[in-house]
Amino acid sequence: MVSACMIMTTTDSEAHATQLAKIALELKLAACVQIIPGVRSLYLWKDKIQDTREFLIYFKTDSRRADELMSKIKGEHKYETPEIISVSIDSIDQEYHKWLTASLS
Repeated sequence: MVSACMIMTTTDSEAHATQLAKIALELKLAACVQIIPGVRSLYLWKDKIQDTREFLIYFKTDSRRADELMSKIKGEHKYETPEIISVSIDSIDQEYHKWLTASLS
């Protein structure tokens, strides 16, 4: 069985988040994308503390597509150094996993 994973990134606008989501879905690199508004991110950038409002994006995919999806996100992202993180899913409902796999076919 192919393992499921979740890729995460952030961006500064809902329009850009939606654009990234649609690209991933149209290319069948993700089966589901969630966009969560109102995330406050504090981070160091060029030796200064940044405090920004962002949109957190969760892409649900599988391990076969993770690298390609991460590469696509990086290529389409407008940040100079975007956060792109992959998290393995250790436990998943079997029916959801079946749907995820079928959606990516």
